[in-house]
Amino acid sequence: MKKWFIFSLIFFCICFITLNAYLIWKKDSKAEHTVYVHDWKRVQERNIIKTLATKGILMPQEEYKVYFDDKDKEFLRFLVKEGDEVTAGTPLIEYATPELDQVRDTLESDISQAEGELSSIDEYIAKLLDYQASISSTDSSYAYEYDSVFAFEDNFSFTEDITDTEDASTSNDVIISQIEQEIYKQELEKSKLEDKISNYETQISLINEKSFSAMIISEGDGIVKEVNDQLGNPVVTIASTSLSIKGTLTEEQLKKVKVDMSFNATVSGDKAKLEGTIFDIGSFPENEPEIDKKNVYPYEAILSEQEEALPIGTTADVKVTLDQALKVPAVPSKAIVKQQHGEKAFLYFLDKNGLVHRKEVTTGLRSGDLQEIKEGTDIGQVVMTTDQSHNKSKFATTMHPTHLKKDAFKDLSSKEKWEAFLIGVAER
Repeated sequence: MKKWFIFSLIFFCICFITLNAYLIWKKDSKAEHTVYVHDWKRVQERNIIKTLATKGILMPQEEYKVYFDDKDKEFLRFLVKEGDEVTAGTPLIEYATPELDQVRDTLESDISQAEGELSSIDEYIAKLLDYQASISSTDSSYAYEYDSVFAFEDNFSFTEDITDTEDASTSNDVIISQIEQEIYKQELEKSKLEDKISNYETQISLINEKSFSAMIISEGDGIVKEVNDQLGNPVVTIASTSLSIKGTLTEEQLKKVKVDMSFNATVSGDKAKLEGTIFDIGSFPENEPEIDKKNVYPYEAILSEQEEALPIGTTADVKVTLDQALKVPAVPSKAIVKQQHGEKAFLYFLDKNGLVHRKEVTTGLRSGDLQEIKEGTDIGQVVMTTDQSHNKSKFATTMHPTHLKKDAFKDLSSKEKWEAFLIGVAER
């Protein structure tokens, strides 16, 4: 009796193992289509930002150089010293001249010339704004077909050659951007001319007050960087208090970074982030090119805000935003499966019925371990991030009973609680 029981048990075990092995290896067997999912993630709404890291130094945005012509003038004294903070109109140098009337006439002539240049700039800006408005109001569905050159001044022109509606829209965007940059440059020139006029008027006022001497005054705000006691020009150099970030780009970085790209930067020991845009990129290498030597190209980045004084010469870690996709569906990049020479991308989804479904998706921007999904998925869907090789298969995941707490049930609605209860009763 005992031997019979042992033989029966051994026979049962052999049959059980054989049957399971047959079900596993049999083609189209249901056992074959049950997979264990080790890792999965939900599709989330994320901001994907592709950046390029480089270094820079905080430097004065501008330097004002003051020159002194000793012809028909007698130097009297410096009115500032190195390190002094000055504003536009601050007297810098006092000098005597026997021909103050002539100086006054020259200053008045300079004012008239500067005012004429201001008027020309205002007219130029008005033309730019009118043309920009005409481009913005143009119907994008209208197909352009012409070849013309539009030029306002010698320093600003561009050529249009548009034969397609989509090309026209793209070209219009480029032209509008160029116009905005030109307006910004002209506004800077206008500001400089206004400072010059104020400078001349202040000098005339000083001449009228003191008939025996005249003064050279500062054109802008800043800190006196250098005073040349030997009266070699420039006799005074003033560094502006407005700072910018200046640095260099490698040849590879130069291909990616463009003017007007935004950036953020951090300074050692300061938690606050500096923000702004790339203002200028040098077309020529910083140093004379040499064979077998890598070139670097200078760049300047303008800060949008400067809330507090920062030490000049401080090194900054700069991150230039090359591209970004905000509030878009995103998955871990390892969840993407490429097939057919990488031309098509797929995700393996886990549905509520316990099945794995493979679906083709359209990918977008990728940065780090995040991949944007443009088409083919919705926020909240569950995707496999490992073992992506099963389609229309049942799946199983690890159970974590320790994660079940009373607080988790409080978040469920009454309907969800009843559904879970009925499923537990009905399912076997």
